[in-house]
Amino acid sequence: MLYSRYKTTLNVVCNNYIINFFNFQAYPSKIFARMFQIQLRYFQYILSLAIFVGVLISSKPLITACFVGLTLIWLTEMLIGQFDLKSEQYIIILTVLLLSFSSVAIQSIFSDINQSSLLIVCLLVSFVYFLFQRDVNIYKLGNVFMLLVLTFLINGFIVRNSFQENIFYLSYMYLLLLFLKTFATYLNIQFSNFQFFFNFFIVSIVFIGISSFYSFSTIDIFLAGLTTALFTTFFNFMFVKIRFEYELTNQLSNQIYIFDFLFAFLISLYFVDTLNVVNGLF
Repeated sequence: MLYSRYKTTLNVVCNNYIINFFNFQAYPSKIFARMFQIQLRYFQYILSLAIFVGVLISSKPLITACFVGLTLIWLTEMLIGQFDLKSEQYIIILTVLLLSFSSVAIQSIFSDINQSSLLIVCLLVSFVYFLFQRDVNIYKLGNVFMLLVLTFLINGFIVRNSFQENIFYLSYMYLLLLFLKTFATYLNIQFSNFQFFFNFFIVSIVFIGISSFYSFSTIDIFLAGLTTALFTTFFNFMFVKIRFEYELTNQLSNQIYIFDFLFAFLISLYFVDTLNVVNGLF
């Protein structure tokens, strides 16, 4: 009788003060994933602050390390939305992170290596690895490959000469976008129909405004700014849609919108540069 009352009391406390407060379903894995996401959020802000410090002391290695760290944290956060950290699936997360980081590690050691070949080898290794994994369906496999390719390319882009030569210029844009997006998010703009226009115009204004202080061609600045803004809006929308379909994600915090947006901005810089939309800017 005493045990029954004790168990009932625990269920009431768990439901009223934990499950309802965080808007979770009654799954411990969701609570654990949410707690882990909160911890990762602190690291994202710390690394963003470190980028500001790197700009002040003119330290390219510090800024580079922070951008790579932000990319890997974003990848970790996306993965814990669909893989249970309390089971053996945490090994899958560590493996994907290692494969993504390999683009930085290998290119730092072998600077002449072809990134396309490295990406193909990485995808083949990951495909063989997932053949021996249980409880990994096609949907999860597709998400992992998409995230792996994006973060792999961005990590490789960060250590490239084109990024390093303009790292302070890009850091100014990143920090200004972080400030403006944070302010806008706390005004709940991300929940309105205005969010897509806001994301497009904020990137355009910041990109064109900061670029105007450099000796770039005006037509290149406008072309790069508008194209980057368009790509950023598209990728940000895609990330949010994917997050809503994750098994272990039941509620999106305000900060998720912020750092999804910032990572979408980095991806946009890569694609704009790769597709040669701009001549002479990078």
